[in-house]
Amino acid sequence: MKKFLLALSSLVLSFIGYCQTVSFNGQFFKIDTLYPLYDIPSHNKGLSYPWEITYGPDDSLWITEAHRYRLWKIHPGNKGNRILLDLSSLATFDYYHMPNGYPAPQGGLMGMALHPLLLSGKPYVYLALVYDMYGTSGTPNNSSCAGAGSITNQPCYYKTKILRYTYNTVTNTLGSPTIVIDGLMGSNDHNSGRLKVSPVPESDGQYHLYYTIGDQGAGQFNNGFRTNNAQNKDIYEGKVLRLNTEVDGDIDDGAYSQWIPNDNPILNSVSGKVNAVYSYGHRNAQGLVWAHIGSQYILYNSEHGDKSDDEVNVITPGDNYGWPKVAGMCDDNYNDTDANPNNDYLANQLVHNEHSFCQANNVKEPLFSFFNVSGNSIPSSSSSNYTWPTIAPSSIDYYDQVYIPGWTNSLLVTSLKLGMYRLKLKTDGSAVDSSSTAQITDTIPYLHEYRIRDLAIAPTGDTLFLAIDSSGSTSGPTGGFTGSQVATKTPGHILRMVYLQTLSEGSPPPPVPRKETINTTLVFPNPATDHLEVLCRDLLQEPFHVFLYDVSGRIMLSEIYNSSHFIVRLDNIPQGLYIFKMLDGNGVNVTTLKILVLK
Repeated sequence: MKKFLLALSSLVLSFIGYCQTVSFNGQFFKIDTLYPLYDIPSHNKGLSYPWEITYGPDDSLWITEAHRYRLWKIHPGNKGNRILLDLSSLATFDYYHMPNGYPAPQGGLMGMALHPLLLSGKPYVYLALVYDMYGTSGTPNNSSCAGAGSITNQPCYYKTKILRYTYNTVTNTLGSPTIVIDGLMGSNDHNSGRLKVSPVPESDGQYHLYYTIGDQGAGQFNNGFRTNNAQNKDIYEGKVLRLNTEVDGDIDDGAYSQWIPNDNPILNSVSGKVNAVYSYGHRNAQGLVWAHIGSQYILYNSEHGDKSDDEVNVITPGDNYGWPKVAGMCDDNYNDTDANPNNDYLANQLVHNEHSFCQANNVKEPLFSFFNVSGNSIPSSSSSNYTWPTIAPSSIDYYDQVYIPGWTNSLLVTSLKLGMYRLKLKTDGSAVDSSSTAQITDTIPYLHEYRIRDLAIAPTGDTLFLAIDSSGSTSGPTGGFTGSQVATKTPGHILRMVYLQTLSEGSPPPPVPRKETINTTLVFPNPATDHLEVLCRDLLQEPFHVFLYDVSGRIMLSEIYNSSHFIVRLDNIPQGLYIFKMLDGNGVNVTTLKILVLK
């Protein structure tokens, strides 16, 4: 059985304003509560439920704001921020004033994925959102839609779609919305909603878009008697879907076949056509990440368990992951044959024997189950969910950098109850390396006082950015399961966590290797109007410090960039002749040239 570390693992050493230095597992980090974005008086505690946070190739944080349907860009260096896209007009309802007392959908504006070639030929941004609700007639309908409570036959049906926008790298705007897939089911529970594009072209030579769609909460609360379709391969609920990032050459027959890859693993049992299902038998997978390990790319997900057995899975084409007949491992901790009545049902369905279902249906077990508890330890549904052996995993990322000692080849799993956990993988990524720490544990805990929805890793490897839910509680700073609730810290904010490298006492800092001046960088267009594009063709030391001087020597612009390809905005620079100068990370001059700005 996997063992779990429940003890407090952080020690606050100093606190000044919104900045503190903390220690986790013998390593030191500086934490800032950045970007409160006080733009709405009635919601002045930050963003309204940040859902997805991605570090873009333009050295900006791209963030979806779930309940207000907005996409933000935030500069992690100078903290500048702006709304890139407002999609609130696409929703037929106001999230904060739902009609007829209906419960709001879970999520709202959810997943976002940037094409890997965003700045070099494929300027596409993909967004998933719940945008409409069914009426009170027809099938399905919301004539009995009711809020959460005791198990009743009063489900609420919403509509979800995935859109693709085109990013203009000159104006830094998004336009030309295109529907990738529409009519996906939505709910007030378990929408999942993560998006990821494959990092490289796949075997068919194309990039593909992956989307997690949950089981809609079927089997619990007001969706108690809603049909659970996670095992039905014809219905897009409880699945990981695989879609095209661009239309293919198929004739569009009204079912968006141009957006469905021809080599997907599953056919519709009625029409015989290839459908969008990539894997099935999922409950509520809110985490999805690609990892490059060795010579292969591996797709991992993190998935909410029910009353136990949160999962981390390796997602492979066509495989069955068991829900709602299996939770976690095929170990029979859910069954109707022992004396504990609390483990007889999953999703309001009787479970006789997990092991036999796994064998009969070729179920793929998780790579890791956070609480692989015994059947006698499954708690009652009526007990506090803060006492349940779950962490509520909300996202997953992969750390492939070398900056933080010991972290290389680790999965980072964020939690709505217990902050974040790091899982050190074995070399081939096939399992968690239980021997990687001195503790008798497979999980390495961080940030227990925060309710974290998602995270992004800076390309430098020294910094994590974490999206904190706007409300909700954790299981307490000690990570205990006593039923106590501790309100999450810095709700609605973006947390920045920077690793602090420790040098031996008396040791001088290591020398910084200097490089010869390199003058092969391209800076264009010249003359310019509102921007300059900089492309470094040689291996230069990042970050780059850019200066723009007027003819009298006055500094008009000073910016730092952490990429070899970036855009310098000139919106506030008047027309005239200027000197452009760029230094590399060692302070060596890369290029100096005259730039003419025309308005």
